[in-house]
Amino acid sequence: MRSFPPMLVAAAMFCGCASDPVWKRQVFSFSQPADPATTKVQSNILALNRVTISPLFQSRSFTYRKAENSYEEDPYAGFLIPPERALAESIRGWLRASGVFGRVVDPGSGLTPTLIAEVSVNELYGDLRNAAQPIGTMEIHFICYQVKDEVPGRIVVDKVCTRETPMTRKTPGALMAAWDADLRQIMDEINSAYAKANSNDR
Repeated sequence: MRSFPPMLVAAAMFCGCASDPVWKRQVFSFSQPADPATTKVQSNILALNRVTISPLFQSRSFTYRKAENSYEEDPYAGFLIPPERALAESIRGWLRASGVFGRVVDPGSGLTPTLIAEVSVNELYGDLRNAAQPIGTMEIHFICYQVKDEVPGRIVVDKVCTRETPMTRKTPGALMAAWDADLRQIMDEINSAYAKANSNDR
């Protein structure tokens, strides 16, 4: 069951600024890879069809886990846009930068994809159960399958990846940085898994 403390208590607990009478909401988004696109597979066209998030973590507000079955939302820190859209933009960037999937198209592209990716985010929260070491937790289920004439074909990747990155501080900015590290490691693992499983296709 989720519990939501008074706004003042939640902000003071996580931001450490209870003496400041002026409260300001902070908004964040996932980063994009700095490297340019390096497409290595000329024949593939990949479309990221959807990114869904567990109903437990769909809120724009950051979610913190306080106990085994107790979660809280931060009224003063959250995502700039809905988290599924923020994740989709960043995931496309990591897929594109790796080059192993081929060309990665944006929504609404007129190109017909030969590969479809679907992402389900099962966990996305700041774990505060150990007060001495807060952690940014993320779990992603990534599925990629071939498609021909709009008919799904062979599944080429079906992988669940979980990462837990320690936060440097107990702040929303540190939680966002930990999630960024989680996502980067997960995408490295997915890109590597596809490259190894389909090395003969290059």
